Amino acid sequence: MTVKHVFDFNEFPVLETERLKLRDMLPSDVTALLRHFGNPEVVSFIDSQPIKTIDQANEWLRWMGGFFAAKDGLRWGIVLKDDGEFIGSAGLHNWNREANYAEIGVDIAPPYWRQGYATEALKTLVQFGWEKMGLNRIEADIVKGNMASMRVLEKVGFKQEGVLRQRLRKGGKYYDVYQYGLLRSDHIARQA
Repeated sequence: MTVKHVFDFNEFPVLETERLKLRDMLPSDVTALLRHFGNPEVVSFIDSQPIKTIDQANEWLRWMGGFFAAKDGLRWGIVLKDDGEFIGSAGLHNWNREANYAEIGVDIAPPYWRQGYATEALKTLVQFGWEKMGLNRIEADIVKGNMASMRVLEKVGFKQEGVLRQRLRKGGKYYDVYQYGLLRSDHIARQA
């Protein structure tokens, strides 16, 4: 799995799977972002409260675009290929070029849960990380209780590596955060 050309941030990459298109977030997505990140179920396991206004959705849009602008990661909007419906977002963030690792994350709207979309998106991002970013390691942090995300990571080959006790504070309560990691060598061995 040799890296032919490391991603250079000249153009935002569009990725496609069998059922999904992962693309740049657009100003026209702001209403979908409000609906998505305004849903308490979507934000229940992330460090955020549900958003309530278009201004807050625009802040999310700027935050997501900021990874690309800073050249330290990417955040894609996830849409269905057949009808263009916005169903979530996914990203590779905090790209450390010296140690060759990045953090990964995927969020899918509740009507599309348990249909394999998160796994499909995650596999595509992992492949992009190996092939285009030259990563050696991909990390994910999962809040205790988010069993669905843990299962998706494990399906793709991630291993639980540790627990950060009471790492997240949300709504006045502390939550443990599980750290997951996937090494390029593990991924290659798994594919063989």
